[in-house]
Amino acid sequence: MPRYSIGMHAGKQVIREYTGYGDKTVRKTTHMKSQAYGGMQQKMHRYNEFLGLLKLYEDEIKRRHLTIPEKFEFKSDSSVFNIDYWNSLIPTANSFEIKSDYYDNYGYHVRSRGEMIIGNALKDLGLEAKYEPLLILKNGKRIYPDYSFPVHVIDRCFFVEFVGMTDNEDYCNYNYGKIDEYMRNGILPNRDLILICGTNTWLPSQDTIKHIIASFINTTVESVYKQKS
Repeated sequence: MPRYSIGMHAGKQVIREYTGYGDKTVRKTTHMKSQAYGGMQQKMHRYNEFLGLLKLYEDEIKRRHLTIPEKFEFKSDSSVFNIDYWNSLIPTANSFEIKSDYYDNYGYHVRSRGEMIIGNALKDLGLEAKYEPLLILKNGKRIYPDYSFPVHVIDRCFFVEFVGMTDNEDYCNYNYGKIDEYMRNGILPNRDLILICGTNTWLPSQDTIKHIIASFINTTVESVYKQKS
């Protein structure tokens, strides 16, 4: 991951981007008045957000009296839903017309306010995400999870579904069938799939959804760490 810092060069403020380590370290410097400065600022902001999240994670590890290995690296969790699989997914593969005016912070045009909030929560957590990628199941059926995101450190990707009208019987019956398809294909809630529920008059807040997703990731990573230790 590139690292960023602010410094001075010839009396002008610059942002420095570092890639690689040791003898292979490469430094790129961008001056305040250059056209690339704004984009570099955004990258540095995301990097600082990542450092903040990393500190929260390390603090949580310490609170639970766990030990981070010197080389924080995990082997594959032997799931077909790995990073290579996630890289193969094509976002916005569902051709069904979207009639809403909602866009998430990734820039995806989404079908509901609830999906937008989920997308924004994923973005706030610093995660990559794809909206409505195509999954082809064992029986050839096509399914489009609302979002999929990767967790590189354990070589896994996960799926998120928003079930937003649990007070509507027909809607619930449709989604029961969809979740049944997931489970028949080995995509299990609380292991591979995060379900976020709401009603016609109530949605969980963005902070609540962030907490649900972050807790899921932390618990999953910790579980893999325990299996490998």
